[in-house]
Amino acid sequence: MFSAAAASASGPARSGGSNRVIVVWPGQSIQKAVNHAKPGTTIRLKRGVYRQAVQIRTDGITLRGAGNSLGGTVLRPPAKKPHTLCTQAFGVTGVCVLAKKVNPKSGAVLQVVRNDTVTGIYVAGFPSNGVFGYGTGGLTVTRVSAFNDGDYGISRFVSTRTLFAHDIAVGNDEAGFYVGDSPHADTVVRDNIAVGNQFGIFVRHARHVAVFDNLATRNCQGILVLDDGQPGGAGNVIIAHNSAIRNNKFCAKNEETPVAVQGGGILLLGATRSLVIHNTVRGNRGNKFNSGGIVVLSAAKITKGSNPNHDTIVANRAFRNSPADLIWDGTGVGNKFVANHCGKSVPAGLCH
Repeated sequence: MFSAAAASASGPARSGGSNRVIVVWPGQSIQKAVNHAKPGTTIRLKRGVYRQAVQIRTDGITLRGAGNSLGGTVLRPPAKKPHTLCTQAFGVTGVCVLAKKVNPKSGAVLQVVRNDTVTGIYVAGFPSNGVFGYGTGGLTVTRVSAFNDGDYGISRFVSTRTLFAHDIAVGNDEAGFYVGDSPHADTVVRDNIAVGNQFGIFVRHARHVAVFDNLATRNCQGILVLDDGQPGGAGNVIIAHNSAIRNNKFCAKNEETPVAVQGGGILLLGATRSLVIHNTVRGNRGNKFNSGGIVVLSAAKITKGSNPNHDTIVANRAFRNSPADLIWDGTGVGNKFVANHCGKSVPAGLCH
């Protein structure tokens, strides 16, 4: 650990050894520290505001801030657009953890970046994303706040073994938390708070995801699993012990979302082999296709995706949702609704 006297005005301070630490103060370059870091390095960001965007493409880097509040480490957009591959491909992003090798034409990941951690940072107001992973293995994002970013708050694409835990995502234009394009995601999203985003927690074209002990409120849709029509579909998701409450924000249709959304608690749209269990879903109200408490629908007409096959909805508590607490359009095979405590279902008879 370094004292204040250890850091020079010209550059970050470093320690020796394989598990070294680089300390960065406001006014110094985080990217310079990342570029000099070897696997196993922790980059410690002191309290203050950094108007920078950071790209990480080295294994085993820990980017550790001094806290995810305005009194901790605050990351805001730089005055000039950074000249990085991440910026060119995905727009200006707070922290971008990017694969070591990517096919420049197809975007296919040729070599993943492994075991990076982002923690203890407040990321706000970026034109694209707050914290973004692409082609990662073992990415961990904890105790990060992502506020008012132009696309996703905290997200990962084409990645495996991700953990999002104890994070906060507020007011992001797309999803607060996103897991996408990963047939073997092996991802856990837990103990997070999503408020006022388009989608609170969004799983799309991905499988093997656990979503538990999260709060989603005041989004247009609280929790969504979507088959967007790409090969492999979406599913094998466990949604357990979450609270989806009053997700009544209105979001108009746009290029990414072809229909307006409002008032949705938990939506399985073409999801297969998924389990929704022991969730509290309350006060989600609207008149859009997604509106209601726990909604299970076919994706065929919207995205040319799958019917909802072999999904289980069990032991949830859903009340004061409109047009109903439980909704199933009757499509698919092997779907089960068991011991759900609710007031109204469509069709009738799904409530315990």
